[in-house]
Amino acid sequence: MRYVRAMSRRKDAFLVNLWFEAEDEEAPGARRWRGSVELLSTRERLYFSDLTELVAFLATSTGRRDAN
Repeated sequence: MRYVRAMSRRKDAFLVNLWFEAEDEEAPGARRWRGSVELLSTRERLYFSDLTELVAFLATSTGRRDAN
């Protein structure tokens, strides 16, 4: 009979919000994406304007040093 050791799994829940925001009041119609991400277990929140910031937050929050 073989015994399989169960790996402990860590689960995290994140809430991601995205919205359009005017880039410049002098340039009507120019918009860009903005967002926020929250780690629900700690309520830590990051506001971002670039997806690399989101990926870096997720990598740090989940314990991954490399964001690739």
